[in-house]
Amino acid sequence: MEKKYIVFGASLILLIGGLVYWGMRDGKDTTRDTASLPTEGMVLYWGDGCPHCKKVEEYLETNHIAEKVNFTRKEVWHDRANAKEMERRAHACGVELSQMGVPFLYSNGKCFMGEPDVEKEFATQAGITPEAAPENGNTNQ
Repeated sequence: MEKKYIVFGASLILLIGGLVYWGMRDGKDTTRDTASLPTEGMVLYWGDGCPHCKKVEEYLETNHIAEKVNFTRKEVWHDRANAKEMERRAHACGVELSQMGVPFLYSNGKCFMGEPDVEKEFATQAGITPEAAPENGNTNQ
């Protein structure tokens, strides 16, 4: 008889623990929640130590992009909130999470990924033609 109470008590504790855990979750898949993200503006997502991100940064500096284009930089390899935001942006653009990487640029509702595409979009926004970019800038024509 005492064994029944122990099994019943353990089951009850597991059930209550599961309900508490389930209740604490917000029930949302935050990867798919894009309603809270603005659709206008530009955000460059990058990873600390990423060689492609470093080349994009060199391109931005060489071409004085920050003086011509208003954008925000967000590091994603060490900042989980920024990484989640990037995932939500990628999802909104139809990018599979398994195909997502940095550098990743969100530009006014469109997503650009990889050094050549990111640099091309910055050049477009800055009014720079690939021929006008300095030789040491990576234009990736």
